Amino acid sequence: MKVLVVEDNEMNRDILSRRLKRRGWEVAIAVDGAQGLAMAASEQPAVVLMDMSLPVIDGWEATRRLRADPAIAHLPVIALTAHAMSGDREKALAAGCDDFDTKPVEFERLFTKIDALLQRVPAAAADPLQITAPAELAALPRLLAVVDAACDRHAVPAEARHDLKLVAEEACVNVMRHAYPAGAPGPLTLTVRPGRLDGQPSMLLTIEDQGRPFDPLAQAAPDLTASAEAREIGGLGLPLIRELCDQLTYQRDPVRGNVFVMSRRLNH
Repeated sequence: MKVLVVEDNEMNRDILSRRLKRRGWEVAIAVDGAQGLAMAASEQPAVVLMDMSLPVIDGWEATRRLRADPAIAHLPVIALTAHAMSGDREKALAAGCDDFDTKPVEFERLFTKIDALLQRVPAAAADPLQITAPAELAALPRLLAVVDAACDRHAVPAEARHDLKLVAEEACVNVMRHAYPAGAPGPLTLTVRPGRLDGQPSMLLTIEDQGRPFDPLAQAAPDLTASAEAREIGGLGLPLIRELCDQLTYQRDPVRGNVFVMSRRLNH
């Protein structure tokens, strides 16, 4: 199990890391709020320990942004503060933290809180299904099989499963077309995990590539004059994805490439 420690004080980081590792947990470290958000997305930890007094972006704002990002909104967060004031716990919970503790840390108390949070979170939430394949049509059945496997694991209703597979198909094919030159497919990574959107259970599809910048929001609308049977695969693209998803985000990450996150509530 991986714990993300977001802490700017080197001594506090070292003590926390040592005690967490001694308990058998893997530890990832971020030294400010912005790095913490980036590592929450890349590391997908089982729990985040968030110092509230951070540089760049403080812990309050970092937690609010984490909760607003469908790719990481499901992660449990425990707020840590060295200057506990009346109302800080309520402020932390209002920002989106799941629990609150004070520094210097009383480790057995903190470990009890971590264990309690992990029991609340579905076991598979920190264990997403992921595949990296060449961005070419021949890989599409393998990509869609991962969506099927995730739907099986989380007992996704038939209608939502159908929509998620259509969304994955359209999004993957459009990346294949636009992110890489013809005949030179690069890697495409599809990750499927459960999440929550506006307090409701959802499934998240994240697609990443290493190709040229490709903003789906800037693509022209497709030609809808042909019949559905005659239209080639991927021909509906963004309009269909918007119709079937409850949330769509895109960012160009310097390390991860084009990153698309699509979320669909399970109970429509």
